[in-house]
Amino acid sequence: MDRQMPPNVSFLSGRDTAPAYWMYNILWVPLIEGHQTGGSFSVIEQWMRKDSGALVPHVHNFCDEWFYMIDGTIESTVSGEKLPAKAGENVWVARGTVHSFVVTSDVCHVLNGYTPGGFEQVIKHLAKPAERRELPPDTLPPPDERTLRLIFNNYWICEAGDGWEQTNDDPRG
Repeated sequence: MDRQMPPNVSFLSGRDTAPAYWMYNILWVPLIEGHQTGGSFSVIEQWMRKDSGALVPHVHNFCDEWFYMIDGTIESTVSGEKLPAKAGENVWVARGTVHSFVVTSDVCHVLNGYTPGGFEQVIKHLAKPAERRELPPDTLPPPDERTLRLIFNNYWICEAGDGWEQTNDDPRG
């Protein structure tokens, strides 16, 4: 069975036709998925409420992550350094780097990318399909314990402090 990623082909995508999901008080809209780019990258558009975000320090060992701030503000902590970011700015998080972030404005709108692509599959398979293209209702329950374990114990992400979160084994060679 051939499990290689298909080659890159040109395509058009947009938020109106992309699927949408709710999790962690965030609206996630995967605009470009890894399988569409031959695994090169993926991009997720996100709208987030104040005090939401990736609050738990974590690591992506095999992918770089970036944020382009469209509107609002976040405070990232990258390798222990506070990096506040506002509209028009970028935050780059190199693979293997402990990081977290919290939304500091009422609402924050970002493009969140990963290279190589694929992290969007975690969201697609663990989040709740959005009933509307808006922030989730305040009554949306947080992820259950099983979902949290799956989020933080997979190829794409692990919680900092687990002991296996940082490795020098770079799959790029």
